[in-house]
Amino acid sequence: MGHVRQAVGLTVAMMASFATAAPDAAPASPTLMAALRLPATTDFAGAVPSLVDAAPIGGFVQVAPVAGSAPTRRTELRMAHDGRALHIQVRAYDPEPSAIVAQQMRRDVEGMLKEDQVTLVFDPDGDGRNGYLFAVNANGAQFDALIFDGGQMRFDWDALWRSEARIEADGWRADITIPLSVFGRGRPVGEDEVRTWRVNAERWMPRGSERVRLAGIQPDKEVYSLGDALPMPAIVADQDGWGLRLKASLRATSESSAASGAGRARQRLEPGLEVFHESPSGLRTTAALNIDFGEAEADERTVNLTRFELFRPEKREFFLQDAGRFTFGGLVESAVIPYYSRRVGLDATGRGRSLDAGLKFSGQLAGTDFGLFGARVAGGPTEPGEPDQRAADVAVLRVARPLGHRSRVGLTATRGNPEGTSGSSLWGVDYQFRDTNWAPPGGAGGKTLETHAWVLESSNAGLGNGRSWGASVKYPNVGLTGNAEVQRIDAHFNPALGYLAEAGVTRGKGELGWWHRTRTGEDIIPGVDWNFRRKQDGSERSWLLNPEIGYTNAAGDTVMVEVFFEGDRLASAYTPVPGVTVQPGRYGWHYLFGYLETAPSRPVSATAELRSGGYYDGHRDDQTLQLAWKPGPYWGWRVGLARNAIRLPSGSFTVRTASLRLDHTPSTRLAQSLLLQWDNVSKELGVSARLRWLWRPDREVIFSLDRLGYTGEQRDLLPNQTRAMLKLVWNLER
Repeated sequence: MGHVRQAVGLTVAMMASFATAAPDAAPASPTLMAALRLPATTDFAGAVPSLVDAAPIGGFVQVAPVAGSAPTRRTELRMAHDGRALHIQVRAYDPEPSAIVAQQMRRDVEGMLKEDQVTLVFDPDGDGRNGYLFAVNANGAQFDALIFDGGQMRFDWDALWRSEARIEADGWRADITIPLSVFGRGRPVGEDEVRTWRVNAERWMPRGSERVRLAGIQPDKEVYSLGDALPMPAIVADQDGWGLRLKASLRATSESSAASGAGRARQRLEPGLEVFHESPSGLRTTAALNIDFGEAEADERTVNLTRFELFRPEKREFFLQDAGRFTFGGLVESAVIPYYSRRVGLDATGRGRSLDAGLKFSGQLAGTDFGLFGARVAGGPTEPGEPDQRAADVAVLRVARPLGHRSRVGLTATRGNPEGTSGSSLWGVDYQFRDTNWAPPGGAGGKTLETHAWVLESSNAGLGNGRSWGASVKYPNVGLTGNAEVQRIDAHFNPALGYLAEAGVTRGKGELGWWHRTRTGEDIIPGVDWNFRRKQDGSERSWLLNPEIGYTNAAGDTVMVEVFFEGDRLASAYTPVPGVTVQPGRYGWHYLFGYLETAPSRPVSATAELRSGGYYDGHRDDQTLQLAWKPGPYWGWRVGLARNAIRLPSGSFTVRTASLRLDHTPSTRLAQSLLLQWDNVSKELGVSARLRWLWRPDREVIFSLDRLGYTGEQRDLLPNQTRAMLKLVWNLER
């Protein structure tokens, strides 16, 4: 328990130091006026209501290229609601409408954020912790995301909302309708307490590389930093409905013998149902019966040259709903995560498992945020001749209690193993401090400082108990900037529902630099990164140190040059590619790395990486090139080529991969994509195709075809896995 006591002591010390540093109160800021109330409507698919009577929201200020200056082009927002939906009108004035950049029609393409677009951020609880981001470009293309921990984002969350946009003689305008059910009914408040939201908005104009924003004007802040958003009187949804949304589906699937795991091809026709409900007190309930995740974007094939499992992001709607309430310790893409939702419904081979049933509760009770999730993961065949995997019951609990506006303490617990075995559980506590108006000793305020500390303990049948702890600090500001973290993971620690790169290790990493922002909006950041790793039994030790310098112009073009110095002591051999083995021993090497990226708002954009130099006791050369071409808003092409050449005394091997992606988006409601991939390790052509057609606001058709051979936890590719699905979806809201 010594490590646990150390981490708890660290947590208490941090809490005490921040509590005495400054009073924990929300900073004063101007308040936006209440949104106009419109007559009630009942049809989400109906005509956009007129907002001419709503007061315009102006007051935008330049963030870039000259922070604090007046915008060169005017932006106005109008907001109103009818008790069921929030209606927003955007007027983005521009004297040269023919120069407006609007290439994307496809939803959730990050390149859209580099086109002419407006981003809206809402925190319906008003406490600066959890929120939602919505962006729309001049074509009406949508981009949305969850915001959690005050300033972290999950881009892979989707909501059902509507947007229309058009370019006019004096600029462009957009009409946005977001059902109030997306925001929830907000946290309960006392009789004498006035509920408030927090709201921010930003407009990006590629011509002139100009960014304007309502609040959080510093160039090192992001629009999704909820602590900087402006308060606004809360919009309260009418309570005449049931607060219920039903998502019924009917799917037909066909799997090859390798994909089914049963040694024979399999075809199925199955119904599915997801139920989303929110009570007047703000409690959200999500239930699922017999749901499948075939519509989620497939993972692109990757040849794993490391010794550890690759981290893959979640892409399934059921798990992304309220996902921010389950985050812990600032561990998002980390070497250890206590709850990694991809463990539920995906086995070690990457084969999908449907949920026989799932139930999730989330919300706020007595000032405490909580999330509770339970599911039964379907069992089924694994490999011909092997016993079927048993069905598994799994559960996750997460609670977090704010300590004022800057701090939070929390608890997490999991139970069950998705592989169908019993006797697995985990618990942990964490602490977060986040201040977006922090003043360093002797300096001015307005800086962002965020720290985390956490402790976890796991228990597994046959393995026993294991513990881990960690702490991190982030200081992402203009001028001095950096971050650091340290983690200690016992050899018997295993989060059965989480992600773990390896056990029995102490590791740390960080970076320190100087962020220089020029008056024309260019960023120049020299710095140094480092990390270390040490096996607790002393058998292995590795370290890395890399000085670097990065340059980004106001348009978003980036160049980075780095020098890496690495050392590694291996206790056992490993084979990164066929026929090439790294033997146990001590190694030290260095190499050069270069990175180039052009702004994706250009019709033709490129990303290139180059690595050349040592690799253990040999040599490694890597070259990666991606070219993207957008001839217009409806079509997009992307070609990718990669080469990894490894030469060691034990042998040589060159990994070659190639990919081609075609996107066709004739409207914001219809999107089609085709991805082709090939590599010389599997020597197979991988295919992934998607079609998604929202032919009515409450009707959807989805088709998917996958033959990529994702490896899951395994290093070797699994050939001949083919799966096709056709799915009909009905969304009903009452």
